[in-house]
Order: sequence, then C-alpha cells, then structure tokens
Amino acid sequence: MVEKLKPSRVVFNILNYSFMIVFAFLCIIPIWHVTMASLSNPRLLMSASGIIWKPLGEVTFDGYKLVLQTASVLKGYGNTIIYVVWNTVVGTLITVIAGYLVSRKSFKLKNPLMIFILFTMMFSGGLIPSYQVNRALGLINSRWALMIPGIINAFYITMMKSGFEQLPDSYEESAKLDGAGPMTIMFKILAPLVKANIAVIAMFTVVMHWNSWYPASIYLPAARDAWPLQLIMRELLIKNDTATVLIATGDASGVVNYTANLVKYCVVIVGTLPVLMAYPFAQKYFVTGVTLGGVKG
Repeated sequence: MVEKLKPSRVVFNILNYSFMIVFAFLCIIPIWHVTMASLSNPRLLMSASGIIWKPLGEVTFDGYKLVLQTASVLKGYGNTIIYVVWNTVVGTLITVIAGYLVSRKSFKLKNPLMIFILFTMMFSGGLIPSYQVNRALGLINSRWALMIPGIINAFYITMMKSGFEQLPDSYEESAKLDGAGPMTIMFKILAPLVKANIAVIAMFTVVMHWNSWYPASIYLPAARDAWPLQLIMRELLIKNDTATVLIATGDASGVVNYTANLVKYCVVIVGTLPVLMAYPFAQKYFVTGVTLGGVKG
C-alpha cells in the first residue's frame, strides 16, 4: 500500500530537495573552479576572471610538476603527514581510554574528573599563557609544540563517554565472569561496539590537523623545516612568495611571470585532495557515530 502524500508534504519535499541541490552546487563550485584553473594554460589564466568552468587552452600538468619538484612543498607535505598520523593515532587512543575511564560507574573520581574535562572545554587560558607554557617546556621551534599540547580534545572525550555509557552493562559483566580484565574489556569487547564514534573522532582529528596552520605560525617561527603544508600554502596564497615555487630551470623569469599563479591553484588541490579522498570512506560512520556519541540530556 502506497501512502498518499499530503500537499504540504509535497511542497516541503520540493523546497527541501531544491535547497539541498543549490547548497551542494555552491559547495562544489569553488572546488571545480580551482581544479579547472590548475589544469589551465598559465598565460591564459593570468588574464582570466570569474569562475573557470573548463580548462583554459590545452590541459596542462605543468603546475603539478612544479609543485611536486618544490622542496618546501614536499617537506611541508611530509611534516603534515607526521602531525596528522601522530595526533590521530595517539590522540584517538588516549581519547578512547579517557572516555572509557570516565564512563565507568565504579570509578570514584568519575564526576570530579569529568567536571575538570568539561571546564577545559568551556574555558581556555588564551594564547599568551599557552605560549609561555610551551616556552617553559622548551617546545618553541620544536615539532613537539604541535604534537603534545593539542593531542587531546575534551569534546571528543565527551563523545566517547556517551558512546560507552549507551552500551548495556551486561557486556562488561559477562566479560568479567569470563575472567577478562579492564584492558581486554575496553579494547576487545566495548571498543569494537563504538567503532563508529572512533571513526568520527579520527576523521575529525585528521581534518583539523591537516588544515591547521595557526599553531605552527606561533610556535615554529624559526623552524621552517618543521612547517606543515598549510602554513607553506598560506605563504604562497597570501604573501605571494613566488620564490618558494621556483626550481632550478634555465628560464626563471618565465616561471615567475606565468606559472606562479598556476602553482597556487595546484598547491590547493594537492593540499585538499587527501582529505577529499578519505572522507567518503568515513562518511558512513558520521551519522551513526554522532548519534551514538550524543550527550544525553
């Protein structure tokens, strides 16, 4: 039996789908524009204006060749991978352990510790105290300035806590009867049941650290070799430092005049492509993970 839709429902569906189509189109336009520009002829690109719907002139990959041959970009790419992998793996592991700990009813310090975690989520000491702490610890101009302070997120701990709390107590009780210890219960029994939460937290961490540039600009002013890719991209896009995209060629002036603008578009694609490729694999966990990890009222 097919349910007959009411006129109000039909109007709502039309408006809803129309809005989502327009919204999706507006989100795709910038990516499409940058992609087409990165494949365009650099001479034609210099004089182009407005949105580029198709490559200008013959399709060329010269910009990508320059990017992949630029030492600073490759170094930044490697640094970003190091920061992302470290913070995702270690940060997610610590988040799972912390979320499990504060979700256990038998843990006597559960409420005080949770209040402390929530307090840090709502209040921050600010940039100057954070800088002073990092300087006192000797982390300035060191990779550890990006690998230690931001390794844990209070909101992610709250998500994991809620996810563990929504699991029936019978899982843990049955495991204890079989002789399982806390580590076995956490990693082998309960963690697989909240893998959607873990996937969401890991993906959010990847995106956050992949796009991060501000902490590096504050804590790594003199350690250019440790700069992440996004900070180098910022230098290219905002400061217009074309010197960073030059390589040993016979005609350096031609590179500066015609390919500097092209390289900017190519760097944007190179910097965002990994996240765009990884997102579809984690997308199926988003709704489940956010719903399961939602804070209960």
